Amino acid sequence: MRYCPDCGVSHDCEGQVSAGPSDAVRIAEIERDKEIQLAKIGARQDRDWNETSLERTEIEAEAAVEAAAAEAEIIGAALEASEPPAAEPIEIVAPEPPADDGEPDDAPPPAEGSPAPETPSRKVGLGMW
Repeated sequence: MRYCPDCGVSHDCEGQVSAGPSDAVRIAEIERDKEIQLAKIGARQDRDWNETSLERTEIEAEAAVEAAAAEAEIIGAALEASEPPAAEPIEIVAPEPPADDGEPDDAPPPAEGSPAPETPSRKVGLGMW
């Protein structure tokens, strides 16, 4: 049995006998290997990009933390510098209210021989509501 270059099957035929696969098969194998290598290169590029992106994100996060810490230190120093020194507490004393003897101060004194003035009473409503 021989390999047939025309049909690619092993059989007896009158055509030319070939020692290996045809050119079309070899081209297909080369194309397959090329596609495999391109896929590997693409995967490697993606992996490198992911690692680079992760490193960049970590660096940015560390920088943000350091910036926030520095800002907190500056704000703390500004607050400490702006606080006035502690002063003694101030004690406020209210004046004593005048003694209440039941008579209003602005009322004129009662005239001699007149009856004692009535104290105003609070009128209560009729209770209808």
